[in-house]
Amino acid sequence: MRLIENWFSERYSDNLQLSFRIKDQLLSIKTDYQRIDLFDTYDFGKLLSIDGTVQLTEKDEYIYHEMITMVPYYFNSKPSRVLIIGGGDGGAARRLVDLGIKNIINVEIDGNVVEVAKKYFPAISSSFKESAVKLIIGDGIKYIKESSDKFDRIIIDSTDPVGPAEGLFSQEFYNDIKSHLTTDGIVVTQSGSPYYQPTALAMAHKGMTEVFRDVKTYCAFIPTYPSGLWSFTMASPDRIVGRDESTVTGKYFNSDVLTGSFYLPEFVKNILK
Repeated sequence: MRLIENWFSERYSDNLQLSFRIKDQLLSIKTDYQRIDLFDTYDFGKLLSIDGTVQLTEKDEYIYHEMITMVPYYFNSKPSRVLIIGGGDGGAARRLVDLGIKNIINVEIDGNVVEVAKKYFPAISSSFKESAVKLIIGDGIKYIKESSDKFDRIIIDSTDPVGPAEGLFSQEFYNDIKSHLTTDGIVVTQSGSPYYQPTALAMAHKGMTEVFRDVKTYCAFIPTYPSGLWSFTMASPDRIVGRDESTVTGKYFNSDVLTGSFYLPEFVKNILK
């Protein structure tokens, strides 16, 4: 992260960065796990940064949250019980509540993320006020190891595979995840930018392929994430098959996106090989 005059920049490489002109820096704190910064930008509203990388903005957060929840929702048996690991801003839980899911457990390691979201992103974090959502401040990896619960969907809504999120991309973790999925349950994770973070995508795909019967990668366009092209990887102990039912339309998600997001560019296919 670079902050020069009235600009916040997320650096992608030694030669490239994305910069946002800001009105004000609203917050900067160092927690036990990470650094959290909050900016008020001109074009994207409030922007949440963790360890110098953009996590969400008011203007485009709906894309990420719809794609990590609504795509896996429409495959295999209709889910009724969901676990979110990460997701301290409440956005993933918000989408699941809107889909009518009544039993959601959200495990976030850093309670500071939740408090920042409640104060500065009340519409997104309003999910934590819902009776359907149980929020646990704790380590998602530890929760998986100690819990005996089964889930229809497990959503890994984490930061990139460094620091506190590194273990969420390991084969050992996916093995533990598998034991907590129902027979045709689905796990989904954000797996980074295929263009700038191919290692993250390869880690997620390889780790899941060694554990699960069926693995699928899909992509979405998110303007404030590196390169704009973002990947998600989902897997199941059973085959992943779409349900024959009408889809709910989001601000980004619709039936065309549900189908088209799995049509991958050739360079992305080569990463998966």
